[in-house]
Amino acid sequence: MNFISERVGYEATEDGLVVRIKASKADDLKKLNLMKAWVIAWAISGGLIGSALFFNYPAELKLYLLIFLAFWAYFLFKISRAYYFRKYGIETLFLNGDQLMLRKDIHGKPGKSLFFRLNEKNSFRYLDKNTKGNWFYDSFWMDSGGNCGFGKPGSEYRFGIQLDKTEGQQLIKLLNKEVKIRP
Repeated sequence: MNFISERVGYEATEDGLVVRIKASKADDLKKLNLMKAWVIAWAISGGLIGSALFFNYPAELKLYLLIFLAFWAYFLFKISRAYYFRKYGIETLFLNGDQLMLRKDIHGKPGKSLFFRLNEKNSFRYLDKNTKGNWFYDSFWMDSGGNCGFGKPGSEYRFGIQLDKTEGQQLIKLLNKEVKIRP
């Protein structure tokens, strides 16, 4: 395996190019610990609020609490998934001619594979952080988006979560070279 950086590695095989991008780097330990504390605090707070369902409160209040807890459970799922992806996740790209497979693996378990035909897409490019809406995807608690992408501007598919500009541009150069696209 060859490495572009601490997070990005690639391997050329006879079947194609395999690129692996770690979801976080070694310096992110403090952020991961804060995120873990956030998940725990969120779970405890929901449990405490949910315990009010067992007290003698009016039915309207219990209905409000159930609706609130539905939203709470959704966000608990989202932040737990983001935490596990950041701690144990890897983005895997497999490039074979004009076909691209993208997948997010956690703990070595393959995620859902997305397949694209590259002759239907624009070249790979680094997406500047000033792009409208990209600031949202650049936050540490997100497990989607990314700083690299392909497709039509505004509807591109993103990958490479929080890659810095140097890493991203080197990865884009490698991918474009592999599919013989000149930016």
